[in-house]
Amino acid sequence: MLESIALGMLLERDLTGYDIKKLIENGIGVFYKASFGSLYPALKRLTQKGYLTTSEKPQGGRQKIFYHMTEKGREEFFDWLSSPMDIFEGTNTHLAKVYFFDNLEPEIREQKLLEYEINNKNYLSKLKDLEKKFDGMEHKECFYYKLSTLYYGICITQKTIQWCRHIRMQKALPDLIERER
Repeated sequence: MLESIALGMLLERDLTGYDIKKLIENGIGVFYKASFGSLYPALKRLTQKGYLTTSEKPQGGRQKIFYHMTEKGREEFFDWLSSPMDIFEGTNTHLAKVYFFDNLEPEIREQKLLEYEINNKNYLSKLKDLEKKFDGMEHKECFYYKLSTLYYGICITQKTIQWCRHIRMQKALPDLIERER
């Protein structure tokens, strides 16, 4: 996923590895972390695959390596960005994609978010079926914390569905947050 994120950061302009790391920290750093130790090998792989080219330019009195996305890299990025969001890939994966959704055509964005919402609804149904099975269990108080993770999954999935619906309709983002009274 780091390779795709790096490509996304390079959509608009050439950057150094340091610049990319800072953009990740300041942009998607809330839900995704990347170290220099993982970023530079990812940039090397992208260059070897022909998705990036490099050039040296002076900056601040030193020669720095800048990365430039090739057309092949753009195609790879947009293939990743428009691929389905699998709920089992983890939150970081789908949030990384959504972060770049401003670069997609509105129809594709809508389709991807709707697919993701439907997948979460199906998953919620499975979680609620599981809840029903546990509901009739004897001595379930002995498994309070194990069962609490099921309820966590239900809560998170319900909120994810709400979030998908909200951003698909492009409602005001601050309305997503429940304010404390």
